[in-house]
Amino acid sequence: MDNKVVLAQRWVNAAYGAVPGYTRCPEDGEAGPSTWYALIRALQHELGITALSDNFGPGTLGKLEERGGVRPSEQNRGIVGVVQAGLLCHGYAAGEIDGTFGPRAQAAAAALRFDAGLSPAPNGAMEPKLLKALLSPDSHVLVPGGDRRVRAVQRWLNGTYAERKNFLVIACDGVPSRDVYFALYLAVQFELGLSDEQATGNFGPGTRAGLKEHAVGEGDTSRWVRLYSASLIVNGLGTFTDFFDRSLVRATEEFQDFAALPRTGRGDYPTWALLLASNGDPDQPAAACDTATTITPARAKALHAAGYRVVGRYLDERPNGTLDKEIKPGELKTIFEHGLQVFPISQYYGGDRDYFTEAQGRQDARDAHTAALRNGFRPGTVIFFAVDYDATQDEVDSHVVPYFRGVVAGLDAAGGRYRHGVYGSRNVCTQVTKQTKARWSFVAGMSIGYSGNLGFGLPENWAFNQVRTLTTGDGDGKIEIDANTCRPGTDAAVSSVDETDGRPARGA
Repeated sequence: MDNKVVLAQRWVNAAYGAVPGYTRCPEDGEAGPSTWYALIRALQHELGITALSDNFGPGTLGKLEERGGVRPSEQNRGIVGVVQAGLLCHGYAAGEIDGTFGPRAQAAAAALRFDAGLSPAPNGAMEPKLLKALLSPDSHVLVPGGDRRVRAVQRWLNGTYAERKNFLVIACDGVPSRDVYFALYLAVQFELGLSDEQATGNFGPGTRAGLKEHAVGEGDTSRWVRLYSASLIVNGLGTFTDFFDRSLVRATEEFQDFAALPRTGRGDYPTWALLLASNGDPDQPAAACDTATTITPARAKALHAAGYRVVGRYLDERPNGTLDKEIKPGELKTIFEHGLQVFPISQYYGGDRDYFTEAQGRQDARDAHTAALRNGFRPGTVIFFAVDYDATQDEVDSHVVPYFRGVVAGLDAAGGRYRHGVYGSRNVCTQVTKQTKARWSFVAGMSIGYSGNLGFGLPENWAFNQVRTLTTGDGDGKIEIDANTCRPGTDAAVSSVDETDGRPARGA
């Protein structure tokens, strides 16, 4: 229990408990969500907002902007009290909550500014964006498990771009996050010369086109190098610098080798793109694909001609299924005869949290085993079980991981013939691998807006990364696919199976 937090909680409940729309927070000394919501509602009440909410949104920010933030001369004791309470909840020595922006409160506010990477305020005021950051769980000091390099990036981003319209003050806790990536997107757009109205933080075609014109390499010194090194750091590599030296070349090559990119040692567009977006350059050559469509001889020929060498296919479908996506008799033979490998996917549904239970995992594993055996897949084949939605960390812990524990148990109960892989966001793949020892990860990379992709690096055991949907071939060979980059050296796909009578469909 933190006594400073208890002080803040007791004050806000006593001061605003009778205000319509206010929700009391527990007085437990824990600065959890309910405490921040209570302080936000208290601030909204003081600003004259009658429809109180937990969200510190544009309306609240706008009211503060009209006032010019909170100055040391602020006469509204309630607003100053909220500021003092917020500072106490973040561990700053703001003194008693007396509604006076005195020396201790000013010193605490200055310490917060410094921790957030902001320059001292000329008039000692707290601007609206800093107040928004204050009334949130975001920490501006290094947290356990945080990376000092990431914190340096966060502080620099705040200090460099916080005055731009759509840039909000981000946490400086040393942890890569969705907010850090959004801040980097905005920073890139600002450096491309976009106006405040144009810079939306969307990593779209215009931003991608701009990055193509700003490759960086050894010997370069610029803010672009600074942003590039920041992008490497949030992926776990390099040092924060504006000079592209040999160490940055080595960090770049390490990332390129891991990500199966051409080893150029330069911050070229394919490297920039994959550092910032989970699908990287969606137009890059892809040697793998997956599809729900039956592979006929004409389609297999078209896929091979388009440069694909590996195809993912669905093992099975429930009897009441309507997608007609399962592997058909003779299809694998067609695939192999046209110089393609295959990796099996198991997805009976997997589109929302409630599907994922340990019991469902056991059932899906049993059914996948039966389907794989029916199709002749040999012992050791990896079956990719799909998580086809944006699972949050809480949902990964409460539902997805238990499901995969069921998958492991189900495959083991069936004799352990097959191994499990995982399809999902970067975070889903990483967590499932860590907690259930998945053999390979198949990353849902083209879902670049997934919370499980933003702020997370490629899984260490990635085998495939899904980058875009397209149609290839024509006539009878026309087929819609998801293109996947693939990692050389994995055994995630197979080039032969057994016939159901035991005879090989193609030489082992």
